Formats: sequence, C-alpha cells, structure tokens
Amino acid sequence: MPKRHDRITKSVNYDYYWDILFCTVPLLAVSCFYYGARPLLMMAAGLLTAYVADCVVTPLHAAGYRAHEPSSEAFAALIVLMMPASAPYYMVVTATIIAVLVKEAFGGEGHYPFHPAAVGLVAATLAWPRVMSSYPAPGTVLALFSSTGVVLTQGNNTTLSAGGLPSDSTINLLTGNVAGPLGCCAILVIVACGLYLLVRGHMQLSTFVPYLAVCVLVPWLLPNLNELPALSAPWEYVRQRIYLEKYILLSGSMLFGGIFLACEPVVQPNRWSSRLIYGLFLGAMATAFRYYSVYETGVCFAIVLAGAFPEWLDRLAQRAERIRFMRKEEKRLAQHREP
Repeated sequence: MPKRHDRITKSVNYDYYWDILFCTVPLLAVSCFYYGARPLLMMAAGLLTAYVADCVVTPLHAAGYRAHEPSSEAFAALIVLMMPASAPYYMVVTATIIAVLVKEAFGGEGHYPFHPAAVGLVAATLAWPRVMSSYPAPGTVLALFSSTGVVLTQGNNTTLSAGGLPSDSTINLLTGNVAGPLGCCAILVIVACGLYLLVRGHMQLSTFVPYLAVCVLVPWLLPNLNELPALSAPWEYVRQRIYLEKYILLSGSMLFGGIFLACEPVVQPNRWSSRLIYGLFLGAMATAFRYYSVYETGVCFAIVLAGAFPEWLDRLAQRAERIRFMRKEEKRLAQHREP
C-alpha cells in the first residue's frame, strides 16, 4: 500500500506574512516600553480572534483552516499596531473579525481586492471616531483590563489638519515618544522594518517611492499652514516648510501605511507601470485625508479607495503593451517587405 504524503503546500505569500509578523515584534516592544503590558494583551486578543475567525469562516468556501496561511494573523497584528493603546478589546476583536470576513468573502488569501486590515480599521474609525482619535501620553502605564480615568490627547494630525505645527521634538518623533497609534510612532524602528522588508524582496519601490514623493511634494507646494499666505512660491518661507515636512514625515501613520499596507502583494498592481500610477494616486488620497480629517489612520481610507483600481490599471498596462508590440511588428514587417 503506498504511503500517504501529507505535505503542506505553503501559500504564495507565506514568507511575506511571516516577515510582517516578525516586524511587529520590535514595534510591540517599543509600545510596551511606553504603555506597559496592555499592548501585548491587545496583540494576543487580535491574534486569537484572527485564528478563531479563520477556523469558523474558512470552511464556507474551502476545506478548512489552513495553518500554513498566516495572513489573518498578520492583518490582526497590523490592526492592533494602528490602534490607540487605550482602545477597548472589543474594538480589536470587531476590527479583526471584519478583516477576516473581507478576506474570506472574496475567496481567501490572494483574492481580496481591498486590504483587509485597512477595511477593519476604517470600520473601527467610523464606528468609534472619538476613541480612534484619542491617545494616552507616552509613559502612561495602562491597566490591563480598564482604561477609565486615563488622560487622552489628540494626535499630531489634528494640529496639522488645523493648519498648525506640533511641538514634539525630533528625537521624540524618531523614538516614538509622542501620542499616536501604539505601533506607528517609533519612526526609527519603522524605517528599520522597511529596510528589512526591502532586503527580503517584499517591498516594491515602484509603489512606495511615488507614494512617498506625493506625500512630501504636495505639502511643500501647497502647505496647510496658517502662518503662510494662501499662495506662496515654493522657494519662499523655506524654514516653515521644512518644519511642516518634518511632522508630515515623522508623525501619524504615513510611513507605517506606506511600508506595511501600500506594498501588500495581493492588493497592489502586478505591473511596474501600474504600481507607479497606483503609488501616485495613493499618495494623493492619503494627503487629502491628512488635510481634511483628524484621524492619524487616514491612510487606511486612502488604501481602501485605491483598492478599486489595481486590476483596472493592470488591464490598461497590458493593453498598452499589446498595442506597442503590434506597432513594432507592423513596422518590422513593413521594413521586411521593402525591396
């Protein structure tokens, strides 16, 4: 009787999701340093919810839960890192369940058009806008099961959207000693994680560079700063523009969203030219949400809206390549027919 080989076939993006989970470890460590053990318990709640939801929902369209497909756990980890450290556990559970439902509703890993973590965060922001925009001050050791009595403040994006400049120092911005989502403030750690994903081949510069360029260029050309005139030349008020760019780059979730959400392999387009346009559009939408909303996680709204275009952009790029190829062939055949 032949032996049965129960070899587990890894999912296409198996290594990517495990690297995402690996990158959450230092970010979670920084948040635990500032807020105590509560972020660790929030992460445990998110990962457990993702596992249970996958076990329940996956059989609706497949054979059962696949232990070799850790995308749901990665989405849960990203959701926790983009929430306030004082967020109730039911918010973590609800956003994670929504993310898993979005993933499985379109056929599971590799088939969803919208980033599940971004959808979960958008749903949580719309359901609990005040909680999602209020953050405890760094250094506040939070109780494990209660956040009552904790003094909450608004993030830097509230000041930026109102046309002001925050007062946080550069070193505090780099080390995460500012009020904001518990995993989005330690810029040095986020950049290190981005370099790690780049070396591992999981980060597409053709998406990230256009996204970052628009997020930086638009505030320089059209600064939302009360102390500047409504229309001023880009070479005027350079000092104020540099200060504005510092807070644009080093606060909020712009870098975190560009590294961990925008470059998701399933959501972004497949072709280089399509990813370039996708990054430009995503940067423009993220900047618009940063200008006109107080949410630190406005990039999630931009990613959800941009999720409707990648497949369409790939089709346009494929059609353009086919037209160029046909024209080259016609030119080659015409030259071949000449005497």
